[in-house]
Amino acid sequence: MTPVAQAMLTSWNFDPLLWLPLAMLGLIYLRGWKHLNARVPEQFHRRHLACYLAGLLTTWIAIASPLDALGTLLFSVHMSQHLLLMMVAPPLVLLGAPGLPLMMGLPETIRRAWLGPFLAWKPFRQFFRTLVHPVVGWTLFFVATLMWHVPALYETGLRDPTWHVIEHATFLLTATVDDDSIPACSRPLQHAIFRVLLLL
Repeated sequence: MTPVAQAMLTSWNFDPLLWLPLAMLGLIYLRGWKHLNARVPEQFHRRHLACYLAGLLTTWIAIASPLDALGTLLFSVHMSQHLLLMMVAPPLVLLGAPGLPLMMGLPETIRRAWLGPFLAWKPFRQFFRTLVHPVVGWTLFFVATLMWHVPALYETGLRDPTWHVIEHATFLLTATVDDDSIPACSRPLQHAIFRVLLLL
């Protein structure tokens, strides 16, 4: 085996803090999707499941594959990471229509006694409507993108593992909010492509 191939194979990060949350989200979604697919299959297709799981897998590849190790050495690889987290993973997750499957995948006690009342709480609903407003979504995305590419913050993200995680989480969350601002999340892939063109 060549040194390069060996380095690629040993650079995968299997830290449970990276894969366990993604695995839990996948299992919760799968449980809810199976329930909904059995009752309203015309609304929850296999393509929803495939897109959602592909979004989680893309996220894991971006943060745990050799891309993450090489990203500290090569600027082009680091930017590829950012593109996966901002342009690929969020649209795939949203194409899975995750809201209801994630709700239905939770235990009934949590869904009815805890999460349901919180989601129905008027201040939260108002906050969420504001958050996913197109102007707010686009603003958060562009501010996050510009902020983390200021040289001082960019170098901090490379040097400090904690800030590196915060940087990636910021990209993922703001891109998801931005994509979710599309009416009914109907065109997340087209929106992501348009956003790439604006950033070029």
